[in-house]
Amino acid sequence: MTQVSNRTTTIAVKPDHVPDHLVFDFDMFDDPRLKDDVQLGYMSLHRDAPDIFWSPRDGGRWMATRYEDVCAIATDAATFSSKGQTAGREDGELQLPPETMDPPEHLRYRLLLLKFLSPKHLKRQQGFVRELAIDLIEKLKGRNSCEFRKEVAVVLPVTVFMKIMEWDTSRLHEMVSWVPNITDGRSPEVRVAAFARMAEFASKVVQDRIAHPGNDPISMLLASEVDGKQLDPRRVEEMTHLLFLAGLDTVTNAMTFCLHYLATDHALQDRLRAHPEDIPKAVEELLRRFSFVVTYRRVAKDTVYKGVFMKEGDLINCSLAGGSNDPHVVDNPEKVDIDRKGAPNLAFNTGPHACVGAPLARTELRILLEEWLARMPNASLAPGFVAPRHRGSIAKIERLDLVWE
Repeated sequence: MTQVSNRTTTIAVKPDHVPDHLVFDFDMFDDPRLKDDVQLGYMSLHRDAPDIFWSPRDGGRWMATRYEDVCAIATDAATFSSKGQTAGREDGELQLPPETMDPPEHLRYRLLLLKFLSPKHLKRQQGFVRELAIDLIEKLKGRNSCEFRKEVAVVLPVTVFMKIMEWDTSRLHEMVSWVPNITDGRSPEVRVAAFARMAEFASKVVQDRIAHPGNDPISMLLASEVDGKQLDPRRVEEMTHLLFLAGLDTVTNAMTFCLHYLATDHALQDRLRAHPEDIPKAVEELLRRFSFVVTYRRVAKDTVYKGVFMKEGDLINCSLAGGSNDPHVVDNPEKVDIDRKGAPNLAFNTGPHACVGAPLARTELRILLEEWLARMPNASLAPGFVAPRHRGSIAKIERLDLVWE
């Protein structure tokens, strides 16, 4: 799952169709509510802002934060379109199929990704995921600290993804550095430069697979057909861009949020170490509490939703963190409680655009926690450490300093 920002410094003038009582000044990149805890910041909007409001920030757009509204928007492609969600960027609109497609076209391309990202195919990766997790954790033995994001949370999921894609893992850290500048770069120049490096890489991979086809995902896509026509290499490059952006960031952020919380809750670490069978439900609860993505849609036609008139062409953002932590559907959402029953989880979105890589992400998170807790003593945040947070379309903890006895 990836979201690419239309980041602009423009403070928009309120359109005539937006009533004053639905205007709420909120900047998902710099809002002070998000500084210390991004998810708590979005929860505060449930109290302080209309359920659906319009902000002049980022060029002017609507935002939804309630579970019911996020789900409704995600599942109504006829009204809230994924097409044109990156239009209006100073550096041009991005095509990221199938992310920037609507049904039924979207499904035809999504099915191609399932050729190598279905649960059945990912089962084959579990042994490698576990071996890699064990190796990374064993390298920490004899030490009493680590920078978890860099040493574990980046290396594990990105290495697994690059192995699936059959890409050169020696370029891992170089390639990971491109992603935040593409998704949330603060200037067109930064975004263009990072995207150019990614596009050059994707083009070379596609051209190499055309010349030397194999059994890897890019070769599979090049040999695939949609509506009886073989995929054009340019379309495969666009799909490679999406795979790149989604595969090199999402699971890293989830792992970092999860370990950051566990470092503050030794009782939960003790429980999961003693009862590893509880780890899968802990993964779900941590994903719920620390959902971190904002999705984008464009209003496809004039519509009235819950009394709010939206005009064709309006942009609307949906906070998955707000939806997952909505007190209308989750009691005390700010609390991590792995024994919750039926708490909704929007960490990987919902509807037709639910993240196709979610089964892999859940597998990696489960295996990491199993091996970490089996091999490590209780970890804590380093004394005096305050995690630097990044806001935007994909929130993240940028560094995580852990210590242990």
